[in-house]
Amino acid sequence: MFQVPTKTQYAIRALVHLVHVKSASVASIAEAECIPSKYLEAIFGKLKNAGLLIAERGRNGGYRLAKDPALVRMSEVVRATEGEIRIVECVDNAAICLLGQGCLPRHFWLGLKDAVDLYLESVTLAEIANPDMSSV
Repeated sequence: MFQVPTKTQYAIRALVHLVHVKSASVASIAEAECIPSKYLEAIFGKLKNAGLLIAERGRNGGYRLAKDPALVRMSEVVRATEGEIRIVECVDNAAICLLGQGCLPRHFWLGLKDAVDLYLESVTLAEIANPDMSSV
């Protein structure tokens, strides 16, 4: 069945950690969240490139969120780590399927993708980091 990739799971855990500590090194986050440090470095590179993290150099350097957690939609995190969500290949291009536009289940897949996209757009990092303030 459907499964969220490990990369995205780690990204969300690390971002939630940063909501609570404000700024931290990759090593300290990796240790606290039981994430392989090298893997987290690569994930943070993607999150930084997407404008979700800021790297601070120096003795007290580390990473911090680039914007308020209430403004970070989970759709941004998923796009940063995985790209666009594709439930099945034909969602973006009906020509991939031998049946093309005539594939009746394609409507189901399009609906499922829309539902997932809507949910990811509706949930913020702040709501995940502080569950008592959300309806998640």
